[in-house]
This record gives sequence, C-alpha cells and structure tokens, in this order.
Amino acid sequence: MKKYFVIFTIFLLLVVGFISLTSLIKCYYLTFKYQNYDFLKEGKYHFILVLKEDDVFWNKVVDGAKKAAKKYNVTLSILKEDYFDIDNHLDLIDRAIESSPDGIISYALNEKKYENIVNRSIDKKIPFITLDVDVLKSKRDAFIGTNNYYTGIVLAKKLIKSIDNKGDIGIVMNSEENSFMLTGIYGEVSRYDSVSIVDTRYIDTKRVNTYKVIEDMVINNRELKGIICIDPYATFMAGQVIVRQNKVGKIKLVGMGDLEGTLRFIKKGVIEGTVVRDPYKMGYKAVETMYKIKEEEFIDDTIFIELKYINKGSLDEK
Repeated sequence: MKKYFVIFTIFLLLVVGFISLTSLIKCYYLTFKYQNYDFLKEGKYHFILVLKEDDVFWNKVVDGAKKAAKKYNVTLSILKEDYFDIDNHLDLIDRAIESSPDGIISYALNEKKYENIVNRSIDKKIPFITLDVDVLKSKRDAFIGTNNYYTGIVLAKKLIKSIDNKGDIGIVMNSEENSFMLTGIYGEVSRYDSVSIVDTRYIDTKRVNTYKVIEDMVINNRELKGIICIDPYATFMAGQVIVRQNKVGKIKLVGMGDLEGTLRFIKKGVIEGTVVRDPYKMGYKAVETMYKIKEEEFIDDTIFIELKYINKGSLDEK
C-alpha cells in the first residue's frame, strides 16, 4: 500500500510540475513574443498599444504613437501578431488587461466580443481607446480613426463618377465585417437607379486568396464596370487582375492605401484613385489622448482623422 502511495505522490508531483512549467512557458511566450519594449521604460504612465496586425499601415501607427510617447514621457508596450485573427487579438487585449497598465489603446471591431472586453477593462479602471473601428455600445473612453461610413461614401462617389453614373459594380471587403464602410457604400449607390452592386467578395485574413477572389469576380461578372476595394493590398492586387484580364479602362477601380504598386497603377491609369488615411497621426493622437485622460484633461470622445484622395492628377502635380 505504501509503495502505491509513493508512486501516486511522485506521479502527482510530476503532473503539477508539468502544468506549472507549461504555464510558465506560455506566460513567457505571450509576454515576450508579442511585446516590443524598445521605447521609454520608465515613463510617467504605462500604456499598451494592441495593433491589428504587423503591416505597413500599423507600423506607421506605431511610429506616431512612439513620437507622442516620447513627448509625454510615457512607457509604451506594443502587442501584435503577424496576421489578424479575432480570437488571438482578443487574447492579446485580455493579457493587456491582466497586466494592469495605465491605459489600453487597441484596434477593435464593432461586435459583442469587443464590447465585452472593452467594458471589462473600463470596469477594472483601465481607460480604453479604440482605434480604426469604433465599438459603439461599449464604455470606451474615446475612439480615434477615420469616419468609416463617410469613407464608404467617398469610395462610392469616386467610382460612380468614373463609370458615368451607370453600370454594375463589385465590392472587395476584408474578411472581418466593416459594416460602417459597407453601409456608406450602399447608401451612396442607392441614390443612383442605374448603378447596381452585383457582387461582394471577402478576402481571408492572411490575404492569400486575394488575387483569386478578385479574378473570380471579374470573370463571373462580364458586365462589371467598376470595383471598390476597401483593403490596401486588395487594391494593388485588383490592379494586377485588371491588367492580366485586359480590362484596363473597361473596369474602373477605386481602392484604399498608398502602397507603391497602387500609386504606380494610378500613374498608368489602371486604378482611378485611392483613399488614404493617416496612420501616423492616428497613433500620435491615441497616445496624446490617453495621456490627457490620465491627467483628467478634457478630451473629445470621438476624434476623426482626415482622409486624402489620390488620383493621377494629384500624383502628376507632385
């Protein structure tokens, strides 16, 4: 009997040790893999910035945030993943909350899961600023980003004008629902009896299917006169599809972002134009606003960052 008790005790200790070691490794992994402590380590406040993903746009957000952090003497930790995944992104925010910083600034989506986690942060007395997309029913302290509904209107206006106010058009969306922008597009299109949205496609989070998705849209809609892309990478890829399908001038394209390839296509007349946001200013304003919250200064709870529309004419002026 004593022999079995000793074996059971050793087994139990091994299990407990394994669980502890696993938790320690996981904690280390989540703590250090996604964090970037390359900035002020002993500032007056400690803010955590949770990016949507690791790309050109969000790296510019970081540049602006770091600039403001330096000005206001704030410690800034940055959490990010290579590609956006809702569950993993929520996990990063959860880890941020558990570390009890002085404030959290994060990309979000306007849906229940984000509403819940933002409210949990507020309930724990951790101020929360949403970036890029607002979580309307949450208790967030502020939203900083572009007016996505208005962005949708601008995209639709530019495309409709390029197709002379008539024809079938398609929309290429990110995999996550951007309802505000889509609502803006549909609202503007509804003002024209001779313009119809005949196809809406979604690219995956890693964007590996982007070219195929757009190519299928073009091939399956022979009367297509225009495409709206709300994703910068998809805009560039749509330009490639139009060239390879010999549709330059036959299908008009309006998109987003200022990727080098997109600007090159605009110069060549492949893409009509692109809507560009200012991610640097978005990051700067986010840290500045969080600092004001901590200092109990007055803030606007909704701060829109202006948009810029780039077409061939504006590029030629440069």
